[in-house]
Amino acid sequence: MGTFNKHIFLIGFMGTGKSAIAQQLGNLLGLSVADTDSLIEETSGMSIPELFQERGEDYFRKLETETLGKLAFLDRKIVSCGGGVPLKRENKEIIKKTGNVVLLTASAETIYMRVKEDTQRPLLKDNMNINYIEELMKKRQPEYDKTADIIIKTDGRNIFEICEEIVSRLKKLEDTE
Repeated sequence: MGTFNKHIFLIGFMGTGKSAIAQQLGNLLGLSVADTDSLIEETSGMSIPELFQERGEDYFRKLETETLGKLAFLDRKIVSCGGGVPLKRENKEIIKKTGNVVLLTASAETIYMRVKEDTQRPLLKDNMNINYIEELMKKRQPEYDKTADIIIKTDGRNIFEICEEIVSRLKKLEDTE
């Protein structure tokens, strides 16, 4: 497969498949994979729900920016970003400057089906329903769209198809740079 000279950042709403796709893409391209949420949990010694509850969302968002700043200087990786990463200007600047940004999308219904049993989603804690997911997605969509180099729909598709499309679209992107 082609050699990409930058990080590949996967962004998108929770439940769009960022973590699973990052793993598969890493295998496919022979690159290591990083997950901003996992890195934050490791460095803070707390789970994401604990961080939200004990330190608040602003503190969590600060850790997110610090984590991206550190990742920027590491060897090329596939980076699965937390759903809120593109909402902050500094984060957008870091990922746009150091990588290619792939936005994964899915319908609110698909996302609900994927996350409804997951208790590790603080933003959905008391709002595990399609309408709330849709509202939050609508709020975030303009920032996601502005940040993305490539947009890929994940509804009703398997990981291999999605990864193949990402690789072929990244090759085209690289050819035009």
